[in-house]
Amino acid sequence: MLEQEFDPTNAETLEQFRRIPAFSSLNEKMILNVVSMSRMRKYEKGEFIIHEGDYDAWIFFLVKGELKITHKGVEVGSLRRLGDVFGEMGIIDGSPRSASIQAMSTTICVAVDASILERPVEHETYMVQAILYRIFCEVLATRLREMDRKMYELTHKKG
Repeated sequence: MLEQEFDPTNAETLEQFRRIPAFSSLNEKMILNVVSMSRMRKYEKGEFIIHEGDYDAWIFFLVKGELKITHKGVEVGSLRRLGDVFGEMGIIDGSPRSASIQAMSTTICVAVDASILERPVEHETYMVQAILYRIFCEVLATRLREMDRKMYELTHKKG
């Protein structure tokens, strides 16, 4: 993995953040707040970004690449869209990582240090926290709907 800090004075950096759907509605001050707690990470094919069972305080936003999600060694999904979020579940409840995430191609992610959610905060940081929690809710709601759909299909199979 290669890691790089963002330059908050670089207009291109701010534009990159705005292209990620989760950050597109943030004003410049809020984006700068997120930039200050973020790193750009590049992973090569085969590298693991998250290991099931580990603890850490990072949430990730996919910028480019394709990721494989495995649970107990079984592939359970993939991520490939700009802005796909992963690593949020352990942040919410402090539990270990529930799955492993592996790069299936050269992958670039924005890694946000979510330990900020545990700190006393100023107003702007509070707004970023609220946005991160909203992102978490949207991701989990989408996954729950998908699981409901799959459960329905499994229980109503014909034949």
